[in-house]
Amino acid sequence: MPSDPPTQFDHAVLLVPYQDLKKPPSWVTNKFTLSPGGRHADGKTENRLIMFRDGTYLELIAFINDDLEKRKGHWWDKPCGIVDFALTGGDFNHGQLSERLAHAKSNIEYEKPKEGGRMTEKPRRELRWKVTFPKGAKRGSVPFWCHDVTPRDWRVAATDGNTWHPSGAIGLAGMTVEVPEKEFEDAEKAYGVVTQAARGHRRFAVGTPFDVGRIPDPEIEIKKKAEDSDQEPTLTLILQSPAKDTLMGIEEKVGNGLVRIKFVK
Repeated sequence: MPSDPPTQFDHAVLLVPYQDLKKPPSWVTNKFTLSPGGRHADGKTENRLIMFRDGTYLELIAFINDDLEKRKGHWWDKPCGIVDFALTGGDFNHGQLSERLAHAKSNIEYEKPKEGGRMTEKPRRELRWKVTFPKGAKRGSVPFWCHDVTPRDWRVAATDGNTWHPSGAIGLAGMTVEVPEKEFEDAEKAYGVVTQAARGHRRFAVGTPFDVGRIPDPEIEIKKKAEDSDQEPTLTLILQSPAKDTLMGIEEKVGNGLVRIKFVK
């Protein structure tokens, strides 16, 4: 059963160099079990997945052969690291979401849903979904939405022990998003609308597809970036692990960026 908040974490996106996708480094393999992914329908990116017991996952994604032409104009043409995250929820309605955002006087909107997909090898089949992307803010400042057209368990295939990880991670416990100052007010309004579950000062509750007995529920925390800092959003992924007391977080320079992952108990 899903946890209580109406909006749920779907997955987080970790952009890596192509060589790290094909041969994952030790900072990945020492903490996580990797599952197969595939090549996306646009022919620009490939992925591999880290599945969690709560029904969420961490997507490792790379531009094929690190081809600069494939990066051009792509929404994840960014330095490597946690670059974005997706929400989901069964009662999603684009028209109602747009109305609520307008009522909140946020300058952030969401485009109409568009279809995406990729092929899997074993078994050989086409996965299809719809994604709904924000506009009016830098990608990563606010989440996008992902809803399945084909069965969800085709895309999020938690089987054969692939939700067991050396780190003990069981799922997404939160996301900290440092938002560029000029976008912060609009982003704060947008988070209140998309989660419908403000928890307090700049904190917003979200659920997960499966309840793993968390108290409290996962949350998104937003912070304002200093005016003189890099004005790209900075994302830190927070994972839940019962082994937290003996587990170090990840702060790893990867390619031209930095991966930030914390563990909580």
